[in-house]
Amino acid sequence: MHEIQFKLILAVLLLMSTDIRLYYQRNRKGFETAVIKHERREKYLIALFGLGLIPIIFYLLTSRLKPFSFSLPARVRWLGAGLIFAGNLLFIWSHRALGRNWSPLLEIRRGHTLITEGPYRFIRHPMYAAIFLIGIGVSLLSANWIVALSYMLPMTNMYLFRISDEEKMMAEQFGNEYKEYMRNTGRLIPKLRF
Repeated sequence: MHEIQFKLILAVLLLMSTDIRLYYQRNRKGFETAVIKHERREKYLIALFGLGLIPIIFYLLTSRLKPFSFSLPARVRWLGAGLIFAGNLLFIWSHRALGRNWSPLLEIRRGHTLITEGPYRFIRHPMYAAIFLIGIGVSLLSANWIVALSYMLPMTNMYLFRISDEEKMMAEQFGNEYKEYMRNTGRLIPKLRF
């Protein structure tokens, strides 16, 4: 398959990811924040993630990043497309399950409830899992080091900075109910039960 076709597939799948986020972003208006944590840092991490998309756009529209390509069989690149698609589905499922509780920032809304349904029944952070799936897919589908790093580094950075604060905030809000939920679920992958 020709590189232009892989680029087109990547562009379509990433536009799907963006459309999913924008759709749910639009539908969150009118919510009242009760608690917000590290707002400045949160906005910085989101901006950093956005900046990481610039090299991907550059890759899609030019051939100047070709020297950073690595060789992968077409079937592995198709696997990357499948991972992005699966990540998009998990992204939608996570947003739908969270409903009015979703926020791009680290915050608790008035009337916030603990969601333990949908993908949250299995893992505590399915949106991060979805974004990591998408990132692995982007890396494989593009077969380009710059693209892979520009997506994965900001996402990993966001995850590492946020995750402990997010879980602490949820434990403060929901107490023992959240602590019990943590014991029964994995962060990004389901806990194995025997």
